[in-house]
Amino acid sequence: MAHLCLLHLALLHLLQLCCPTEAQSTASPAPKTTTQATGFIDLPASVDILESTRPRSVVVEFRIQSAKPDPIVQIVSLTPDSRVFETPIFSIVAIQPDTAKGQFNIDGRGGVISSQSFDYQNGPWEFLLSLLVGDRNGANCSGTVRITVLRVFIPPLDFLIQVQNISVFENGGAGDLVASVRANTTTLDVQYTFVKSYPPYTIGREDGIITTAFNLDLESDRSLEHRVLLVRAFSVSEGRRGTATVTVNVLDVNEHAPFCVPSVFVLTVPETTEIGKSLGTVMCGDIDVSNQNVLLTLHDNDASLYHFRLQNSQLQVNGSLDYDTAIIASNSFQYEASILATDTGTPPLTTVIPIMITVTPVNEHDPWFVGPFEIVVPENARWGSVVGTVKAEDGDWRFDALRYSIPGGDALFSINPVGGELYLKGSLDFEEREMYSLSVQAVDFDQDADLTVQRTGFAAITIRVQNLNDNPPVCDPVSYESTIFSTRSAGLPILNLSCTDRDGNLLTATITNGAAVDRFQLSGLTLFSRNIFSYVPGAVYDRTMYEVTIAVSDGKHTTDVVAYIYVVPWSTTVPTTTTTTTPKPPQVVTVVQEFWDPDQWFVAVMTVTGALLLLFLGLLIWKILTWTSVCVPTKPEVSDNLLKNNLDGEDLNKTGSQDAAIENYQSSLDGSISLSKENSKSLLRFDGKAEDPVSGRSYLFNSSTGERRWL
Repeated sequence: MAHLCLLHLALLHLLQLCCPTEAQSTASPAPKTTTQATGFIDLPASVDILESTRPRSVVVEFRIQSAKPDPIVQIVSLTPDSRVFETPIFSIVAIQPDTAKGQFNIDGRGGVISSQSFDYQNGPWEFLLSLLVGDRNGANCSGTVRITVLRVFIPPLDFLIQVQNISVFENGGAGDLVASVRANTTTLDVQYTFVKSYPPYTIGREDGIITTAFNLDLESDRSLEHRVLLVRAFSVSEGRRGTATVTVNVLDVNEHAPFCVPSVFVLTVPETTEIGKSLGTVMCGDIDVSNQNVLLTLHDNDASLYHFRLQNSQLQVNGSLDYDTAIIASNSFQYEASILATDTGTPPLTTVIPIMITVTPVNEHDPWFVGPFEIVVPENARWGSVVGTVKAEDGDWRFDALRYSIPGGDALFSINPVGGELYLKGSLDFEEREMYSLSVQAVDFDQDADLTVQRTGFAAITIRVQNLNDNPPVCDPVSYESTIFSTRSAGLPILNLSCTDRDGNLLTATITNGAAVDRFQLSGLTLFSRNIFSYVPGAVYDRTMYEVTIAVSDGKHTTDVVAYIYVVPWSTTVPTTTTTTTPKPPQVVTVVQEFWDPDQWFVAVMTVTGALLLLFLGLLIWKILTWTSVCVPTKPEVSDNLLKNNLDGEDLNKTGSQDAAIENYQSSLDGSISLSKENSKSLLRFDGKAEDPVSGRSYLFNSSTGERRWL
């Protein structure tokens, strides 16, 4: 569209007035009557104007002439004797096309003015105007003007950068710089504006700087992500204009971390939850427009490692959720992990979804016994003593939550239900019974969420009685009598002892009376004589009755047996011959007797205890003596004697004789020699003398003040 154009039809003055052809006289003409004549307007057939014609431009010139070749007709009234022209009256008679009516008007000077702009492409490009020019006397002439609108090419206004592609980040705030456009011209009157309204952006009219009108937030308005801005520049002085294109891409800022549902997993499941079971589904999103993809990552700790997995946004059990481990028990039987939801923005933001899975116990395992399954008990074990301890374990936490018992009970043994200790309720005797079989059971408790669910384990315990030498030898009879002849050979047995030991120990026999030792000897439990008996009248004549005391021992216990040997003298006609007897080496017989042999620690404890007791008694006696010497007043004469004895001792040491000490003492009492008054007072303030029971030293003391002075 061209600007509004002013078609100015400039009316030229009449080239000459209508007057006679004769030469005009220099003298003043006589008054004439105005002659009206009809002339014509000398107009071109058509007028071409540019659509960019500026207002008030003269686009056509025409002349008004008379109808005759010679201008003899005045078209303006002249006063008598006057050549003054009258002002013509202009008017538009008709306009074609009809749509242009009202578009043109003519002023008093003959200027045709268009009230609208010309548009070569969209509007009419040819106009036909019929004009009439007259004066006040009625003279007129008319003409037709064809106005043709020509298309005129005006160079557009160029930009330094015609097309710009700009990227800016969101949340820059109002007034954030977007771009700058600049026309390629040296004129200073260039103005910039948007072709149409773009509310999010503003442009500087003089400098062409594009800024944001308000804070751009893609999360609030997704249409802000891409905009094409058309910027128009117009040079007033050059009449040129141009359009630039600025494409603005608003980039998303990663300002929001992903949000997930649920935001935390807090579950309670039994420890027997099967692998692959879904614990829940995680759904995450991000309100940032460019971060629609959220990456889920499972993060485990040492306790929950490999126990969970993520599959298609589902949290699933990946391993056994064992309740029966110490590390889980220390964490209140809770498996902890986390899901990291990370978006794809720059920098990436992460949301942590805590996972806290509490496991409830299930009683899965039967208790089992770990031994010992055979217990050896000495037969002298006392009633109520612990003969052994059975131990059972359980695969369910707590591993020691067990109760021990003997099914049906037992007459000889009982068991501690908590510790598994076996107690003896009677006495044992190896000689009566060597082995006992005992059935024990262990029942767990508090191993399941349902407290009524319990499991039981059994074990067979063998109790062997250890044989001890607790029975003395038994001899039956304990008294023996045997009659032999004096001619009996020494190598023949006299009698055999009938002794046994319930403990099965080896028995030894020893002759305990001295006279019999010289005459008899033992080999095992058999009694022999050492030599033959002699019954020679007037010579050696042995006794005919012997009492032999024999001690039978099993190594610990001893039983005494008495054997009475009666010898019958027997004489023969055979003369007595001398028999040489080969001396035998002495036989060493070991007699084992019972004695008390305490342990070394007991001896040490008793020794220390006795020493402490003696020390305590000594201190107590010393304290009693001290109190007695302090509390019991002494007689004055005793004090004087003590003091005298003390002085006697001192003077005796000095002079070497008791008489000198007495003399010094008497002199000191008289105050005539030796002792000063001060020393006398010092000695007289003590009224008693005693001996320290610990150190044995003597000292003086004052019974009133308790003051002492060592001698």
